[in-house]
Amino acid sequence: MVQKRRGMFRMWNIVLINVAFGLALYGMFMNRGGPVPSVHSFGASNLGWVFLLFLAVGVIVPFVVFFWRYHLLKSAQNLDSMLSREAAFLVNNILLLGIAFVTLWGTVYPLFARLGGGEEITIARPFYDQVNGPLMLVLVLLMGVGPLLPWRRANWASLRRALLFPASAAAIITVFLAALVTRQPFALIGFGLCAFVSSGILLEWWRGMRARHRTSGEIYPLALLRLIAGNRPRYGGYIVHLAVVMVALGVLGGSLFDLQRDVVLAPGDSYAIAGYELRYLETSQAIKSDRTEYISTLELYRDGALLEEMQARRSFYPSFNMASTLAAIRSTPVEDFYAVPSENLPDGSVGFRILVNPLIWWMWVSRSGNDPRHGGSVVAGRAREQNPQRLREKAPQRLGEPASVLTMSDADSPAAVAPNSGETGPTPA
Repeated sequence: MVQKRRGMFRMWNIVLINVAFGLALYGMFMNRGGPVPSVHSFGASNLGWVFLLFLAVGVIVPFVVFFWRYHLLKSAQNLDSMLSREAAFLVNNILLLGIAFVTLWGTVYPLFARLGGGEEITIARPFYDQVNGPLMLVLVLLMGVGPLLPWRRANWASLRRALLFPASAAAIITVFLAALVTRQPFALIGFGLCAFVSSGILLEWWRGMRARHRTSGEIYPLALLRLIAGNRPRYGGYIVHLAVVMVALGVLGGSLFDLQRDVVLAPGDSYAIAGYELRYLETSQAIKSDRTEYISTLELYRDGALLEEMQARRSFYPSFNMASTLAAIRSTPVEDFYAVPSENLPDGSVGFRILVNPLIWWMWVSRSGNDPRHGGSVVAGRAREQNPQRLREKAPQRLGEPASVLTMSDADSPAAVAPNSGETGPTPA
């Protein structure tokens, strides 16, 4: 977007593409090639060396071409001010690279330690939480501020006016959560930032929808749909931002407020957790050609009312001496409840791992999965953003710039639809 609008960050774009491709190959090599123990690796085969060769070629060749054509990638413009949207993109790139480097270092450091003759070590979740957690919060904050900044240069007065509504909404949500839900500082900061970003995006949608309604007379829902369809780069970016907020909500809820218990229940026993009551009824056995299935029937209650009857399945494969499990799951926007069978005892008792993960549903909605029940907001937003619809008319040629086709992202912005309404808004960072 910066390259298209300002002719800047060409080098950043090429480097980030090369790094993303190289890291994808590296992940495949680590998982399949065998440098670390994994159930997905190809074992004692020589495919690891093939992956390593492909990784080396995939990383070295693009960067050789990059340095060879370096003189053609210099920016046409300079960064005018650190208080601008271009600067927000720059800081965003640095943060993303920092998060990627921390994650990369956490995966390669145990390998280097082992190759150096040191002890076998493992980098666990606390390392990533402590380092990447604050970086992600800053990234979310920047994601809310960036779309409110103009190109080239901003002034503090206009920025304060733009931040007034989202900052007020974030403050109200934070005070409400502190009074009624939690006092954890990290949670309050995280949820406040999510409210900040979401309210800013909703405000931009409302301004554009209202401007289109005033000029065209369309009803508000139709005005919103046509606004999004006509300005795909801008509103596709907003959809991606909302998807990242959903991921942040799932991470905050699932990491700060999750509950986990391991229990053994006999038929007729119950276990209470987080306001739920899980009752174990019975286990039936089904013998298949390649496995034996143990199907446990459960009932889930809340406040004495039956929510649903669920089944958890554990299958044993004697040929491989392996077992697989299928959890009983109840998923809602507030929280997910899991009952995972871990062991079937001779007396009919079953060991269960019970988990309650608040807000994790929002992560599934935002993901780009193949399950039609779930959303895929990231992919939907990126697809809409990268498929701008073009008009069949030429835009007036600006002095010193080549003529270009007028896109809907320019023509259908609130400023273009209603030039006298004063309703303008930037595209997302």
